[in-house]
Amino acid sequence: MRILQKFNFFIYTTFFILYLLLSISNLIAQQKIKIAIWGDSRENLDNACENIAGILLNDITDWDFQIHTGDFTHDGSEKSWKKSLNYNGINKLFVKGKMFLSTSNHEFEDAYSKDNWVKYTAGILPQNSADNTTHFYAYHIANVHVIFCDAYVTDKTEMQKWLDNYLNKVKDDEWLIGVWHNPSYDNLSYKESYLETCLPWLKSLYKHKCKFVINGHAHVYIRSKPLNPEGDIDNINGIVHIVNGTGGASFKDPVDKSSIIDFSPSVKSFPVITFLTINGNKAHLETVDARDKSKLQLIDKMDYEK
Repeated sequence: MRILQKFNFFIYTTFFILYLLLSISNLIAQQKIKIAIWGDSRENLDNACENIAGILLNDITDWDFQIHTGDFTHDGSEKSWKKSLNYNGINKLFVKGKMFLSTSNHEFEDAYSKDNWVKYTAGILPQNSADNTTHFYAYHIANVHVIFCDAYVTDKTEMQKWLDNYLNKVKDDEWLIGVWHNPSYDNLSYKESYLETCLPWLKSLYKHKCKFVINGHAHVYIRSKPLNPEGDIDNINGIVHIVNGTGGASFKDPVDKSSIIDFSPSVKSFPVITFLTINGNKAHLETVDARDKSKLQLIDKMDYEK
């Protein structure tokens, strides 16, 4: 009798633990995550960088973390790092767990750029498990994985090996967001194609059902149609590319609307912040005007269900 009682207790306890684990897993999957996306803020032209910082600190504060698309500094020098970090509000945003920064061309122009990147990102950005740097890395929260890829200072073989190893651990029902500085396609912005570098990343991300890729470099705002890795429209399994490089490096004339662009303003670019909210199996995107006295006018939105 005692053996039977112990066996029943074990069975009940096991099922209870499994139930708790399943409940916790469901709660994590249903947790709402809001991401603020902006970048190319190095010059603070027209106070764009400081206006964006003010909005994120005072007006729209319910975001969980930021994706900065790169060109945080003018040239990666000690002087330029100090300049960028002294823009109003940036010291409160450039903190661990709140800002995740992409490598970029301007970050590595100075002779001491690599040393300065290490110095200023240490303790702020995650380290990867391959070379223990902050040049490329991933951030996992709830059911969202954000993966930052690098080709500026990282060997492409090492980068790809780490990426594939990481993606193999991602569950099918989790969200994947890829981030790097340069837009992938030459018909997505006025910048040259980056496909020779990023096509292997795109193929791996696409294989694992990535739905968003975030870039900067082009000083405009663009949202693409869903695309396969080669840049063809794929409304079933495609990746939506978001380009937001409007943080104040410069502002550009409107881009030519190619067939792969779903939205881009038809006027000269201006500062915007993109908010991507993941809630369970649904994603909601809103991009707002971040100019002074703009009243945060909504300029773009989309909904996506995984």
